[in-house]
Amino acid sequence: MNPKDQQDIVRPAKWWEALPRPVYSKLKKVESSQPWFEVYKIEPEVYVFYEPGQFEEAISYLVLGEEKAALIDTGCGIGNIKRLAEEFTELPVMVVNTHSHNDHIAQNYLFKEVAIFDAPNSREAARRGCTKEEMAHLIAPELVWKPFPKEFDPKNYFVPPFKVTRWLKEGDVIDLGGRELEVFHTPGHSPDSICLLDADAKLFWTGDMFYTGAIYTYLPGGDIDTFIKSYRKMLEISGRFDKLMPSHNEPWIEKEVLKNVLKAVEEIKEGKGRYVEGVEGGIKIRRYNYDRFSIITKA
Repeated sequence: MNPKDQQDIVRPAKWWEALPRPVYSKLKKVESSQPWFEVYKIEPEVYVFYEPGQFEEAISYLVLGEEKAALIDTGCGIGNIKRLAEEFTELPVMVVNTHSHNDHIAQNYLFKEVAIFDAPNSREAARRGCTKEEMAHLIAPELVWKPFPKEFDPKNYFVPPFKVTRWLKEGDVIDLGGRELEVFHTPGHSPDSICLLDADAKLFWTGDMFYTGAIYTYLPGGDIDTFIKSYRKMLEISGRFDKLMPSHNEPWIEKEVLKNVLKAVEEIKEGKGRYVEGVEGGIKIRRYNYDRFSIITKA
């Protein structure tokens, strides 16, 4: 297998040809001043900030309460997400990170309030940010197909350290005034991964624990056994939500797909399932493809 084929296990060639994803035709698109982002409004008072121009297809969410707003993740840091949020609310905005991977925290430093789960890797990310070398792969030519914003400088692309004003723990409630987000610790993709539940709106933000695409358990701090435990936990509370709000590719996904993911991962753990094998970042990996998602594990 040549290196290009190995890379395609994670990143299919010409991945952008699959866009636009069908779900977006069903959502209410709203205009903004920043063409890097696509913005969609989901009732009640939830905005989707989507970055389809970069391979990760990062999604951040602006969730409005009566007293403040939560920005769930700050994306890849290519467009100015703070300026974007300010177009849609005059409320004070606090960042709530689903975890500390670089495509979720890239513009945390722009905000006065930042909440993230308290774990060694999230503390390290806040302390040091991410270097130019660590960010460079996100803007490699094969990973970006839309023009960069005029103010974006690819030669100076890094994540500065940021101040965390609230270290989250299991069971915490983030009160936005008339709207609450409950914190569930769901490691497996990363040690600091969380999901957020708005029980009144029946919405469940899954971060990178679920999205339609290739779900990773092979990254540093990822673990398939922990991933399975977290999925069982998510399903135990699934009566409290109807829709999943992932951090990549597509929002507004029906919750029933979680059962399919758990079944797939349990079968993989038992040594079942068909896969393709390759190498990514020096790690030997396997990709198991299913109908609406894939699972990538260490070989």
